[in-house]
This record gives sequence, structure tokens and C-alpha cells, in this order.
Amino acid sequence: MPALLLGTSCKKTLDQQPQTSLDASTGYTTRQGIEAGISGVYDGLQQTGYMTVNFLIFPDLYADNLTWTGTFPTWSQVFNKSVLADNTDIASIWNHINGTINRANNIIAAAPGITDAAFLKDRAIGECETIRALAYFDLIRMFGGSPTGYNQTGGLGVPLRLKPTLNTADANEKVARSSEADVYTQILKDLDDAIVKLPLTISAGRVNKNVAIALKARVQLYRQAWADAETLTTQVITSVNTSNALSYTLVSGGSYGTIYTSKNSSESIWELQFGATDANNIAFYYYPTSLGGRNEISSSTNMRDAFETGDLRKNVNFSTTPASKQLKYSQVNPGVDDVMMMRLSEVYLTRAESRAMLGNLTGALADLNVIRLRAGLVASAAATQADLLAAIRKERRLELAHEGQRFFDLRRYNQTGLTQTFRNLFPIPQSEVINSGGTVVQNPGY
Repeated sequence: MPALLLGTSCKKTLDQQPQTSLDASTGYTTRQGIEAGISGVYDGLQQTGYMTVNFLIFPDLYADNLTWTGTFPTWSQVFNKSVLADNTDIASIWNHINGTINRANNIIAAAPGITDAAFLKDRAIGECETIRALAYFDLIRMFGGSPTGYNQTGGLGVPLRLKPTLNTADANEKVARSSEADVYTQILKDLDDAIVKLPLTISAGRVNKNVAIALKARVQLYRQAWADAETLTTQVITSVNTSNALSYTLVSGGSYGTIYTSKNSSESIWELQFGATDANNIAFYYYPTSLGGRNEISSSTNMRDAFETGDLRKNVNFSTTPASKQLKYSQVNPGVDDVMMMRLSEVYLTRAESRAMLGNLTGALADLNVIRLRAGLVASAAATQADLLAAIRKERRLELAHEGQRFFDLRRYNQTGLTQTFRNLFPIPQSEVINSGGTVVQNPGY
């Protein structure tokens, strides 16, 4: 298989320049070639720079959920809010996300030309459009927007590359940054097309219609498109399967930890699948050396103290054994924990926030209490919009801890607490700016 299609599980990745060329004349001219290529798109998400380590961990490390306890200087920069433009781990995020986009571009471009009757063309395109939309959204969340949040006038975007990079000339093409608004337009276009094309059910770990709908709801939350976010989340919450039962239901509070240990639970909308032959290193970075880990990060006492007495989620997110770690990713060698990309509790909290912003305080409170009651807590009695939003934001922090959301939520609220506000955007990798000959402009302040 071409190197472009392969993932990595290295404990410290040095491949900062992902491969970008592929012989399309041999790779993507058959159903079998396309199907192998789709696997490569998912592998792109599983790279160390993307959802296997850096992009998953850094949003909590840059905020208040994690403490740096290791020795990597690049991680120290993230924890200390002093990231430099030549930080190689930030470069790996940029490169691996853009590499995933290129993998998706290859499939989206080639799939229409396959005439094999057994080829599920719409599904293939829809899966890759959803992943491409996610990748561009993640680039915006980290490198784009405005110092005070997202979807504001003049917000910075990222370069939009919608055609596959097939040769050296394509790879060397200089593409300037689009506006944030133009990137959102493309993201929504991809998701709208994917929602039409995708079926409700595929196999575990694959993108389906509800994944695309839930992702669009997440995007609209960031864009403050509250009414659309409420409509989309309601679609997911009330979705029924072929047996006319709800597609997703929350796991009971007493079994909260099994969401992560059992894999593909009843509330899992999408999770990346890992196994012994396709392992990750997430627990390795958390866990102490006595358990085979590196002890690079720990759960913060700030997060620990945010949990109320009796919260069933506390020990999962701030564990006692091992001390000050977490139990969402607990398998060190091999790292077979799945990575949670999207689950029902997030959808409830998105709807709660959207309803609160729309003035539907009764509906917002009901959704908030679905999550609180599941956590073993008493129902909230928040009565004002301000109190409800504060309660919802707290629940998002605790419910979604260690899932790559925290700093981006703080950016949405304009509550990062950074005195150097330009650092609300991460720097475009210095290598990207240099290699583009200045076509790609650095974020102000770096």
C-alpha cells in the first residue's frame, strides 16, 4: 500500500512532513483501491499529530484540565502558554491534519470515476467529505478564528486545498489562507452533501449520517447558529434504528467508565478503533513509568476540585489508581483504547447551550439535567440564562475532559484567561510559512 495511506503509532513522531504524492493511475482506479484508500483516510485521523496524541491532548494541556509532569520541551511550551512557531509537535498537528485532508481529497476526486456496480460510491464520498470537514474545522479551531473567539468579522482561516496532491508540482503549489468564513462555507458544504449521501448505519468506527449531523451541530455551535444546532442535535437524540429503537442511549452513571473500556457503547456515535496491531500511545503519555508509561502529563487538581461531591465521573477523569491520571485511556502496552470522537452526552450539552441561547430555558435545563442526573448529581435549579450557561459550560468541562475540547470551548466563551491574547491562536508552523515563500501568512504576534 502507498505510504500515504499508512498511520503511525510511534511514541515520539519525527515525520513532520507527511508524504503528499500518490500515483493515482494505479492507486484509485478500482473499487478495491478506493476501499483501501478510505482505510487510509481513517488512518490519517490516527496519526500521532492528530487524534492519537497531540491534537487530542494539547487542548486540555493548554487549558486547565492537565498538568505537565514530563520532560518534552515542546509540551512544556504548550503547558506554559509559550508556544513557539518552530514547535515540532505543533507542526505535526498541522501536517498530519493537512495530510488527512489530502487523503480524503484523493477519494472524493477518484470515486465518481469508478463504475463497479458493487462500489458504494455515495457512501465513500460521504465518509471522506465528513472527515475532510472535521479536519478543516479542527485546523480552524487551533490555528484560525479571532483572538476573542470564532465566527467573527475578519476571522483568520487556513489554506483550502480541495484537489488531491498527486505530484511534486501539486505539492509545491502555493495556496494562501482563506478567510475563516470561507472555510466554514466549505465545511458546511461538505457536511450537507455527506448527510444526503451517508446511510444511518455502517460498521463500528465508520462515519455515518448521524456522525455528519452531529459534527454539523458542533460546527454550528461554534458559529453561534443556535437554531440550526438545536435542530441538528434533536435529530441525533431522537434518531431511531432499523428496529425502531433509539439509535443512541446514555450509559448508566454507575457504568460510566465502561463507555471507554467496553468500546462502542450505546452512547458512542463515533469512535476511532484501535487494537493490538493498530495501537496508540495515549495512556503511555499519561501513565507513570512504574506502569510502563512516560508520565508526561497528569490530570490537574484544578479539574479535580471542580467536581461536586458524589460525581460518578470524578475518578474516571482524576483517578486515584494510578494517582492523578485518568481512566478513559488506560491501556499502555498495547494501547488498544478507542478514541472517542463523538458521543450522545456532548449532543445533549450542545442542545442545552443552543436552547439557552435561544431563550428556551426550560428545554436547556432539561437537557443539562439529563447529564447531571446520569453523573449521580442532583438536578440543577438554574433559573436565569446566565446561570444556565455557566452550569452548561461546567458540565462540558467535566463530561468531555481528556477528549480534546476544553481549550476550544474556552475560546468560544472568550474565557481563556491568556493575557497575550494573540496566543488564543496557535502559530502556523514556521516551516509552512517559509516553504510557502510567505504565501501563508503567520498568525499575528508570532
